[in-house]
Amino acid sequence: MNFKNTTTHYSTLSIALHWLMFILIVTVYGSIELRELFDKGTETRDAFKMWHFMLGLSVLALVSVRVVARVVGGAAPAIQPEPVKWQDKLAKFVHLALYVFMFAMPIAGWLILS
Repeated sequence: MNFKNTTTHYSTLSIALHWLMFILIVTVYGSIELRELFDKGTETRDAFKMWHFMLGLSVLALVSVRVVARVVGGAAPAIQPEPVKWQDKLAKFVHLALYVFMFAMPIAGWLILS
């Protein structure tokens, strides 16, 4: 498994973590939305809620792994052709916002339950 990004490609680890996080976040969202299909107090509704909580904690754990992998893996491959400066700054801001979101949402959920 390739752990370091190159100048032309992301590492296998970065790609795997990206798609795993995507699937996990979609599943967390789906689990809380699907519970609405069942009556309150039913085992199925409670199971969907429990899955939402557990998968949310998994997001928190994996985003920590992802940050470490990003630091260890080095810089991302350069975009060709190079975007204009405002697009590059906006992309970096949105990327940072996504990481903040991946940390903040599980922590907020955990605090709300506590």
